[in-house]
Amino acid sequence: MLMVFLSYDGSDNGRIPFMNILGISGQERDAAAALLKDGRVVAAIEEEKLSRIRHIGMNYAGGLPFRSIEFCLERGGIGFDKVDYVAYYLEPHKRFHREIAFNSARAIDSAEHGSIEDFPPYFVESLNGLKQMLKTRRLVESRLSANGKFVEVPHHLAHGASAFYASGFERAAVISVDNKGDMTAAALMTGSGEKISIQAEAQFPHSIGMVYNAVTAALGFGADGDWHKTMWLAPTGKEEFQEIFGDLLRVGADGLPVVNLDYFDPSSGGTLMLSDRFYERAGLKPRAREEPIAQKHRHLAASVQARIEDVLCEMALRHREQTGEQDLCLAGGVALNSLANSAVERRAGFQRLFVQPAAGNAGCSIGAALYVWHQVLGNRERVYEMRHAFLGPQFNDEAIKGVLDNCKLSYEYALTEDKLIAEVAQLLAQGKIVGWFRGAMEFGPRSLGGRSILASPTTEIMRDNLNTFIKHREEFRPFCAAVPQERSEEFFEASALNDFLQGVSRIKEGKERLVPAAVFGNGLVRVHSVNRKTNTSFWKLLSKFGELTGVPVLLNTSFNLFGEPVVSTPREAVRGFFCSGIDCLAIGNFLVKK
Repeated sequence: MLMVFLSYDGSDNGRIPFMNILGISGQERDAAAALLKDGRVVAAIEEEKLSRIRHIGMNYAGGLPFRSIEFCLERGGIGFDKVDYVAYYLEPHKRFHREIAFNSARAIDSAEHGSIEDFPPYFVESLNGLKQMLKTRRLVESRLSANGKFVEVPHHLAHGASAFYASGFERAAVISVDNKGDMTAAALMTGSGEKISIQAEAQFPHSIGMVYNAVTAALGFGADGDWHKTMWLAPTGKEEFQEIFGDLLRVGADGLPVVNLDYFDPSSGGTLMLSDRFYERAGLKPRAREEPIAQKHRHLAASVQARIEDVLCEMALRHREQTGEQDLCLAGGVALNSLANSAVERRAGFQRLFVQPAAGNAGCSIGAALYVWHQVLGNRERVYEMRHAFLGPQFNDEAIKGVLDNCKLSYEYALTEDKLIAEVAQLLAQGKIVGWFRGAMEFGPRSLGGRSILASPTTEIMRDNLNTFIKHREEFRPFCAAVPQERSEEFFEASALNDFLQGVSRIKEGKERLVPAAVFGNGLVRVHSVNRKTNTSFWKLLSKFGELTGVPVLLNTSFNLFGEPVVSTPREAVRGFFCSGIDCLAIGNFLVKK
């Protein structure tokens, strides 16, 4: 049940002006904040980008994403006392009751003798989790004005709202799929106008995200943060374990995922892991982190990836048939899976698809705030559409110069943006690797030309150089190909997912020789189509590079090193530049070279 202390009857043409809504999310991981002013998102950022601690949740940040909140309020030009609503991304008591019910059954299954002493410590963990969530609420309420309200938004409605209300679609089918959220692992929804509602839900552990995380752990990667490694390993293998995964994960009669729990160990700790039965049937053992990746591991990744694609496509297809909707919105952590998103786009039969760029927990900060604006307050007018993700910090040249001078660096200053772009394009054409720090920071996990490392895609060795000497990561992980939006279809298949780097496309015939460093698998490419209006300077750089080389495409990867979050400030950019093999740094209108 939604907990709220004030509602609105939708009068005055369904619009309440001058309303400030702060959305917060990520209790256990990926904390974030977003600010809605009069129905429009004006600021959003993940706490990790400011604290410099990867995936940090509110529990480890003092109970709130304080840095993120401070940034959002500063950018919005208000104090906490001017916040009308704080929208929180789940319902603590409901999650607690579901978690206790699940853990009770799990403990009984795993206890050897049935005594209390034999029960795992899940119950204490659940109580501590509730305590932390209630602490967050108290911290918020102590900072609100007398008229400020705290609203608990059901988790998957926060996910769904983040996609539907940001899509620009008047009506749509909506699907949210993640690991366990509020102990609900998936939800089928519909959105129409200012309303969004749930038709059906899958309860944990019938979770696509859980299955994927368990296989990620079996592959020797981090169970709750390295899923992307499994995804990019998949195109290098074959579906040798297709039969097992067909038995392990299917779609039920209600259109929701069903997991065969015989393949999971109920006593395997906080996250369910694959059982001995799985390993015996597959003829595998869990891979140790230091163990070389063998072909069998590539086949395992390919098999689980293919299965979740099949399940997601079947869920989407059935939801389309049941609702009659022609447009689809996706959110939830599983919607960060680019290969799966593209499979849904190709196979589910929808006319249009929108995936929330920050599809995981962080995006719930936007979703919860939009939910309160539309569903709770009854604002019918849809005044916001997410055309870009540049919602984070930005720095003027004076601030940047102060950092460069403090670091005693030599630099060039371009009086005009065009002069800077011309020189950077020339350096890229010469094979240099460039750190690019310009404009506002992106919200979400993808670097879209605000905080990027750039290189030429025209030689295959550049991909290996970036992976080995700059990013220090696995050889199978591909890089994005950024291209001006209007020229994208000269090189790559068209996709609505390319605007926010949420899917994969295929290289067009005869073009692979022009951008070999961007191509992986069987002709696949991660494409980012750059819009001239929303990212003018990056668009200009791509165009100028195209004038020099005949190929308006650049390799683009996030500006982060050594497993740290993406750089957020000029000082972090300078540190990353000097601690890596990056040749030059374009920061504001300054250019720093080694």
